Amino acid sequence: MIEAGTLLQNRYRVEKKIGQGGMGAVYEAEDTQRFGKKVALKEILFNLTEKNSEHFRRAFEREAKILTQIDHEAVPKVIGYILETDFQILVMELIKGEDLDEILEREKKPFSLKEVVGWTDQLLDALDYLHTLKQPIIHRDIKPQNLKLTKRGKIKLLDFGI
Repeated sequence: MIEAGTLLQNRYRVEKKIGQGGMGAVYEAEDTQRFGKKVALKEILFNLTEKNSEHFRRAFEREAKILTQIDHEAVPKVIGYILETDFQILVMELIKGEDLDEILEREKKPFSLKEVVGWTDQLLDALDYLHTLKQPIIHRDIKPQNLKLTKRGKIKLLDFGI
């Protein structure tokens, strides 16, 4: 776990943890070189001192480079990456809003057909974009927890499981 206040690469100051999963955590951070812009730091845990560490390092770097090339409004922009011995981090656009699972829990009722059709159109456009890239990207974990709704009512597809 990365502590609040930690400065990574003399640039990203960790403010707080905003999510946790089996492979790591997501933090909100301030980009001190970009006028205090908020970013998300997605930590991927695997120890690069173990056997196959060079394979994992190359795979992470290759996938991070591919993700930085994605340019679609429904997919958070990956800005860069950080490689360390004990953890690897994707530096990403910070998406404000709630995931669909949180909204369902709070509202205790299904979404309207109109909402779902609109979100589905956005999601299908994103998937078409991802699947037709020169190096296609397959998400493999589309679920309410990985679909965030922005304040403007737009869907963002999260957690590509690098």
